[in-house]
Amino acid sequence: MLFLFSQNLFAQTTYFHQDFLKAEPYVNPVPDTGQFSHVVQTVPALSYCKFQHGFMDLVRTLQDSATGGIIRAMRASPFKPNPKSLFIQIRLSAENIQSSTVNAAYFYVGENFNPENNSFPGNALMFGKFSLNFAGSAFTVKDLETQLSSKPVKTKMPVVITWILNNSARSFKYKLFSKDAMEYEAFPGSYDLWVNNEPVSRNSKAYPGNSGFSESKLSNFEIRFRNGIGRIRIHDMLIREAVSELNPSDAIVAPNPSSGKIIGLKSVHIDSASLRLVSMNGKEIPFRKQFLSADHFLIFPVKTLASGMYVLFFNGPDRKRKSVRVMVQ
Repeated sequence: MLFLFSQNLFAQTTYFHQDFLKAEPYVNPVPDTGQFSHVVQTVPALSYCKFQHGFMDLVRTLQDSATGGIIRAMRASPFKPNPKSLFIQIRLSAENIQSSTVNAAYFYVGENFNPENNSFPGNALMFGKFSLNFAGSAFTVKDLETQLSSKPVKTKMPVVITWILNNSARSFKYKLFSKDAMEYEAFPGSYDLWVNNEPVSRNSKAYPGNSGFSESKLSNFEIRFRNGIGRIRIHDMLIREAVSELNPSDAIVAPNPSSGKIIGLKSVHIDSASLRLVSMNGKEIPFRKQFLSADHFLIFPVKTLASGMYVLFFNGPDRKRKSVRVMVQ
């Protein structure tokens, strides 16, 4: 119900966000924004997915994929509304590596992914893909289009992988992190791949193998751990639209007037730590917040607000203080 309500507040921009901090079903064939549609484990005794407080572990114990099995964590149900661009950010670590393996795990974005077919998906389904290479006590992130790789990352060291994909007809600007001053440009029919603040590849050609254009080429996502032996830990994962529909100066609250139980705030790159809700007599109101995207938060006052006028304060991408009034009836 909350997801549907937030869709009514604003155009939905977040397709998936999960930090694994809440005990909930993480898999559902009809998923909400915190769920995979499928987690496939072909030999669960040897290769399996395990959800823990604060992370998801993908574990393989035997090299050969036919006998040792593979793990697939997917959003095979199409993202809605259909995205023309995606901003994917994954914080992960390799907790354990037991064998050096090229293309130990794959990350795919494309369309028509089939959870019942565990063979390699063809290029015709793909917009882009990258992999993790295992090498001793470290791994690298490899762009499969350019074959460029990141610097080695030691085991147990979390890194943030950012993947910007553009299936639209125009370029757009983006930031790796909301507080960054630096902006980068994503070009049509291409993707950028980063590890922390360092690029693995920029402007990589999408549509591998010259497959034909499709408007729904960004509608599915998959992590496939099929070759390496070890433990990959996913700490946090966000998939959202890369292009904001808002102007930098916009700040929108909805519903307005509010019932006093929930307030939706949408603005470009909200600094969540700076959010403050204040009454007109200057009293700060305690609340909890729910992240929906970098541009979209839901705010839940600890106690239902009394009728009157309130002000939401927050910092935007330029770190300038912004405010917007909220009326409660």
